[in-house]
Parts: sequence; C-alpha cells; structure tokens
Amino acid sequence: MTSAGKLKAVFYGDDFTGSSENLAQFHRSGVKAKLYLTRPSVDKVAADSQHYDVLGFAGTARALSGAELAEELDSAFSIMRTLDSSFIQYKICSTFDSSPTVGSYGAVLDRAAAHFGKRDVSVLAATPDFGRYTCFGNHFARFADRIERLDRHPSMSRHPRTPMQEADLRMHLARQTDMEFINITLPLIRNRSAMDDRVFKAFQQGVGVIFDGLENTDLAAVVDLLWAQSSRLPMFALAAQGLAQQLGAHWSRLGLLSSPNAVKTEITGVENLLVLSGSCALQTGRQIATAEAAGWKMVHLDVSKIESGDHASAVASEAALKAVEGLDRGRPTVIYTARGESGRVEGGDVPAERLGAIYCDVARAVRRVVSLPRIVFSGGDSSSYAVRTIGAEALEIAVFDEVQNCHVCRLQAPGDAEIDGLEVMLKGGQIGADDFFLRAKAGTVGSVAA
Repeated sequence: MTSAGKLKAVFYGDDFTGSSENLAQFHRSGVKAKLYLTRPSVDKVAADSQHYDVLGFAGTARALSGAELAEELDSAFSIMRTLDSSFIQYKICSTFDSSPTVGSYGAVLDRAAAHFGKRDVSVLAATPDFGRYTCFGNHFARFADRIERLDRHPSMSRHPRTPMQEADLRMHLARQTDMEFINITLPLIRNRSAMDDRVFKAFQQGVGVIFDGLENTDLAAVVDLLWAQSSRLPMFALAAQGLAQQLGAHWSRLGLLSSPNAVKTEITGVENLLVLSGSCALQTGRQIATAEAAGWKMVHLDVSKIESGDHASAVASEAALKAVEGLDRGRPTVIYTARGESGRVEGGDVPAERLGAIYCDVARAVRRVVSLPRIVFSGGDSSSYAVRTIGAEALEIAVFDEVQNCHVCRLQAPGDAEIDGLEVMLKGGQIGADDFFLRAKAGTVGSVAA
C-alpha cells in the first residue's frame, strides 16, 4: 500500500472548471494537491511529486476532436507517464459530456493505452453532492427541483456540442470504443464480497467496469475497492469529482496523508466582482438574471462581430471598457454571451478557444485599471481556454466552499503582477443556485472537517 508522504494519484481534467473542482474535492480532506494550467517540464513535475499527494493537469479535451484531441492528450499523458503513478484519473464532467467526435472517451482510452500500457479501466460518473446519479447503468442529473435522465434533461439533451442522446452509459460508450464494459449495479455495490468478485473477474478479462452510485456510501465502497485494486495492477479511472471526494477521504481515514492541509471554508466578501460568462446553460441564465435584478451591470458580448483577430481585439477592448465603467462606479459586472433562454450563444456560435482568448484579454485589461481581487469564469469550455491563456502556471485551492460547490482558487504566476495572486472561481454551467454570483461577491461561511 502507498505510504504517507508520496505521490498517490495523478489526474487530467478535460476542462478547467472541472479540473479545479476535482482539485478542491481532494483538498477538502486535507490532501496536498496542485493543478498545472500549462504543461510543466518533466523536472518540475518530478520535484513537485516529492511534496504533493496529488498532481493535476488541466486541459481542454472535452471540446476537441480528431488530431487536436490526440495532440492535447499526448502533451499531458507524456508528462504524466514519467510519474509512474499507480492511480490515474481522467476527470470527466459529471454529466458525461462526450460524443464519438467531440471529447471522445474512446479516443481517450486509445491514447491512455499507448502511454500508460495495460491498466484496469473503471468508470464512475456519479457525484451525489452535485445531483449526479447512476442507477442500473443509466445516468441522471438534477435540474432545478427535479432529477432527470440525461437524455431527457432540459439542458444536457440539447447541449450545443455534445447533446446527450443516450442515458445508458454502456450504450453511450459503445458508440465511442470497441472496449467491452459491464455495469456494477447498486445491489452488487451494497454486497461487498459479490462486488469484489465480479469486478476482479472483469479486470482479469480486460473488461472495463461502469459503477452505479446513488449515495456517497456507494461511492466510498467503490473507491475502497479501486484503491486496493490499484496496488495489484495500475488503475485508469474515467471519473467525475465524486471519485476525488471519496478517494481523499479514504486516504485520510487510512492515515496516508503525512501533513494534511488546513482546509479554509470561509469565503470573504469582496467590494467588487467581475463575471465572464461563456456558458449557454439554463442555470447560468438564471444566475445572470438574479444578478441583473440586484442592480449589477450587464454587458452583452456580441459574438456576431467576431470575424477575425482584429475584430476580436476590438470586441474585447469594448467589453473591458464597459466593465471598467461599471466597476469604477461600484457596480459588479457580468459580461455574457448567452442568457440560457435557448441554450445557444446570442448572435451566433463562436469557438470556445476564441471566446476564451477574448475573456483572457478582458480580465487583464480590467485588472490594469481597477482594483479587482476576484473574477468568476463561467462556462466549462470558454473558461478553460481563458485560464489556460491568461499566463498563470498553476493554481491551488485557497478556500473550499461546501455551500456553493465552487471554490476560490489562487493563481500562481511568478513575475506577472497582473495575474499572480488573482482569485478566480471557475463555474461550470449547471453549477450553483440562482444567487451564485451574489454569493461569490458577498462571501459565504461553511465548515468542513479536514
């Protein structure tokens, strides 16, 4: 069994919001963890591996296809391979965002096999604390006060890039890979000896395993099994943040954390806040409407004007100027591309990479002239590109917010005064209550036992 004080796991996150959330779920149990925003050198990773329990690599694979996806995965996996970790997590969105052409998990498994060799493959998408459940192989997600099967979910079934047309995860994966998967159902999970026997046989046969999960106790039992199994044959887990939550807690219970982090749970309020939203999600639309009703300044980023690099620069400058006007007057400001009414970007569609670059430019321009300690980036794909290009090398969790399920991160950018130390909150489209942005500014108080 892995001893305290050594690197225990490595993960790649297929977008930046999900990567930071995964980091936070490890952090909540006192796990010392770091997330790279750019590709570090092999020497840097080797040095950090002596001081951290978990190292994460934030990426953009969820939005990529074909050669671009392979290149993205190869750039991260080639570095991760040097760490020779027995437990690798490919952090997926808890709504299983993928398709045969965009963010394909089949392509992920192919590249993982090429870099890491033979590994047991497990799938754990359930994250009960976020309203994500798997039951008899079918995946469900909360929407408002309802729990919807993903192929009937008002938002995920109409996702602009990866609409969920099949809730049965075995069928969904069968469209992306020839690898065989079995489903470990709730009755098996709640009969530990039966689950162990079935999973062990599947792994021996080279079959992947999809786990159900309805409650955290289900996930805890699965994680206990996977951690023990990884000491026999290395593990490659396609898993949402529920795995990180339970794996960190498992290590803590086993006393494997040599110097547990103190977990700060109180988010202090800030005088002003800027929100940069590229999200099309219905829930983000509600959050924008709540902020508008509270008197916040609204700036619509008209993406129909973005036709070239020159146009994009002008759009960014105009948006930054309007934001500064509001912030200078003490009005927190939201810059948005969509309000969630139709699930589409107002004014047309725009590549997430281009939108992320615009928001990166806006963030830097505003920080030059306004005292702004915190920025919220909303939207998994656009925020991924914005944070990747903003110039920070890495981030760590500053505050774990159990109430909001969106945590305060602090950027590390030595020598860059505009960015170093900036607090950012990376919010997925479906995450948070209607008053999310208000609370991100006002602060929140919670308590978590480290």
